[in-house]
Amino acid sequence: MVEKIVSRRQFLAVSAAALGGLALFGCSGNAGQASSEAASASSAAKSSESVGAASNSPSAAEASAGSSASEAATTQEPSSESSGGKVLVACFSATGNTRAVAEMLAAHLDADYFEIEPSEPYTAEDLDYGDETTRATAEQNDPSARPAVVAVPDFSSYDVVLLGHPIWWGKAPRLMCTLLESSDLSGKKVAEFCTSGSSGVEEASAELEELAPGADWVGARRFAAGASESEVADWADSLNL
Repeated sequence: MVEKIVSRRQFLAVSAAALGGLALFGCSGNAGQASSEAASASSAAKSSESVGAASNSPSAAEASAGSSASEAATTQEPSSESSGGKVLVACFSATGNTRAVAEMLAAHLDADYFEIEPSEPYTAEDLDYGDETTRATAEQNDPSARPAVVAVPDFSSYDVVLLGHPIWWGKAPRLMCTLLESSDLSGKKVAEFCTSGSSGVEEASAELEELAPGADWVGARRFAAGASESEVADWADSLNL
């Protein structure tokens, strides 16, 4: 697991081979397809990043993993080997779909990279949105849920931050709220990207933007799984960072 900010040089060395062999799974807009994807990935304790484009009725289970942002996260200082670049790509990805986009962005922008990791990793069972009692469903149905993260990056060295995440139930996973409530992005340019099967980024973006007062939110974009390098690069260039 990545536990530090990775400089451009380190990032390319570590991720080049992984990018070549990455199997991308589509995020489903319906429960039947997602259940199949979750079952095929369960042996590796991974599941579809999408927890559904449509909403279920609220779950009776509460997100027991939620906690206050100050208790849920610790600040991760940049590695002494970090380039100290002005652009940081920070990404949460449960199965690799969003990570693939994040890695292309970091390479194209010559940016540093930070992996947002939950303190309690999500299993295939946690992401089975055909079951209304699962952890992810409970968290998404509870606006106050704040799942703990391993660490938050030190944003102070960066002028531009790109935040990446999947779409679960039409929103960003609640641990992205944990991250933003634990951070100060005042005065920084912030762009957001996500992956999903069909759900847009608008609802997720509106919620996260409220948690980053003082930040200059310059754009948001949804990508499908398997987005091309040129598609990702064109969006990055359109931000005029």
